[in-house]
Amino acid sequence: MKCYLINLDRSKDRLAQMDVEFGRLGLSFTRVAAVDGRLLSQGELDAVTAPVRRWEIPMPPGEIGCFLSHKKCLEIIAQGEDDYAAVFEDDIVLSGQAQKILSDSDWIPADADLIKIETFNSVILLGESKKIQGTDCKYARLLSKHLCTGGYIVSRSAAKRMLQFMQQISVPVDNLMFDPQYEMFSSLNIYQIYPAICKQMGFESLIEADRKTLRKQYKHRPSFPGLVVREIVRSYNRSSHILSPTKLWTRITSKKRWLRVSFKP
Repeated sequence: MKCYLINLDRSKDRLAQMDVEFGRLGLSFTRVAAVDGRLLSQGELDAVTAPVRRWEIPMPPGEIGCFLSHKKCLEIIAQGEDDYAAVFEDDIVLSGQAQKILSDSDWIPADADLIKIETFNSVILLGESKKIQGTDCKYARLLSKHLCTGGYIVSRSAAKRMLQFMQQISVPVDNLMFDPQYEMFSSLNIYQIYPAICKQMGFESLIEADRKTLRKQYKHRPSFPGLVVREIVRSYNRSSHILSPTKLWTRITSKKRWLRVSFKP
């Protein structure tokens, strides 16, 4: 299976690290030069951005560049000859299971369009699982939001369909792909591998600073009571797959599971 790595021309340190990371497992990748949103003019940014904002904040240049970089990879895959290919961002760590899973595509379910192979450590809803032979991993339908695009496998046919949703940019690419709030999610058969075989770590996000700046402009800091409530909610969410009556009922009455996808380096 071909692996495509998104990498900015200025991020030579990340490219060197990915050479080491893939090399230690005997894997290779094709570098795809990322689109640097910070180098685009305002006219170029406006030309690709939807007139109606659908996200909580305006799309910063780095976010737009990330979206266009993934779109670039999908265009390559859609025009290629391989049935499946993997896409990675350049700040990931791979698990030992990655070598087996990325070496061939025989294990991939016939109806799979998109397979998320990383974890964001959030609690997610999965369908009935199946073991991937020769590995410690399973796959299951992804039935809830699970953000980030550090690593995923996509079919050639799905790449063609996904590009139809990417003509204009109104939300980050990970929301578009892995958030049921947006229409691409329901149009694809999306699976999740667990434990995940990659995770973003070791590098500071190049677009998170832009997000934080814009969020400060568009959101008011909550009051002290609001901060207390927020921390209580966060604590509950971290264990909600165990404590929530609704989620417990799901576990008892169906083969669906709420769980936190782990990662084993």
